[in-house]
Amino acid sequence: MDHFFKGMWGSFGRDDGQFVGPIGIAVDSQGDIYVVDNENHRIQKFTRRGTFLGKFGSYGTGDSQFFVPAGIAVDSDDDFYVVDTKNNRIQKFTRTGNFIRKWGSYGSGDGQFKDPFGIAIESDDDIVVADTYNNRIQKFTSDGNFIRKWGSAGTGDGQFANPLGVTVDSDDDIYVTDVHNNRVQKCDIDGNFIRKWGSYGTGDGQFRRPYGIATFSGNSLLVVDSDNFRIQEFSKDGNFITKWGSLGLEPGQFRFPWDVAIDKASGMHYITDYYNHRIQRFHWDPGVVVNPFPDSVHL
Repeated sequence: MDHFFKGMWGSFGRDDGQFVGPIGIAVDSQGDIYVVDNENHRIQKFTRRGTFLGKFGSYGTGDSQFFVPAGIAVDSDDDFYVVDTKNNRIQKFTRTGNFIRKWGSYGSGDGQFKDPFGIAIESDDDIVVADTYNNRIQKFTSDGNFIRKWGSAGTGDGQFANPLGVTVDSDDDIYVTDVHNNRVQKCDIDGNFIRKWGSYGTGDGQFRRPYGIATFSGNSLLVVDSDNFRIQEFSKDGNFITKWGSLGLEPGQFRFPWDVAIDKASGMHYITDYYNHRIQRFHWDPGVVVNPFPDSVHL
């Protein structure tokens, strides 16, 4: 499968459309793009083409404020959830940025966090959170009620060394990037281990700190292989398909890519390029002509 560069936007700074370390990224049902502008402590919203639409948040501990936020995800109602990492909580907003609710505090109890990063939404809008420094996954209702948790520190099946990225496929199976074990783990909706793949290295199917992960085209996954400055694609069983990217400043190159979001309506995928302070846009071309910006959705 070929993934073609289609554009990029962003630069270093604090103005609208600029970033200081973009991390998490998500796409809503209208095709609008939400970017976690980590060190500016805010969320920025763009059209598919990168036109600035708005921003939400500022530094602090109050409602709608953030302290180095990381992950972001959008549910079936286009409400979005932000992992407010150093405040050790989740905040929920409408698609226009109005605060709805929050939950979480520092600790290791149920519903508490130690520097959470990744977040994903199941088909019933339950919320899956990578509780990174507790080395576990927690699941909540969309109202923030605790459901279950799984995982512990280690190298065994179902154990983690700083889980970071998380995504859910069409069967509600869950995939987690296990950063310092340099692997991806797959489990079912209840957290039961299914399989794993990956090891430390630069070869196909190997990783050096995998970060973001997203399901793609129904049958495959994109994994952000951050310290290898590339993206790798796998089947849902962990079989290597393809890769692209290298270290640099040019289009299609990265300086520590962080996260990936996929617009299933258009086939576009968006990658946060952390130290280049930009978003890069790619399109998968299976050999047929596809309109990358359908007229039926908001531009």
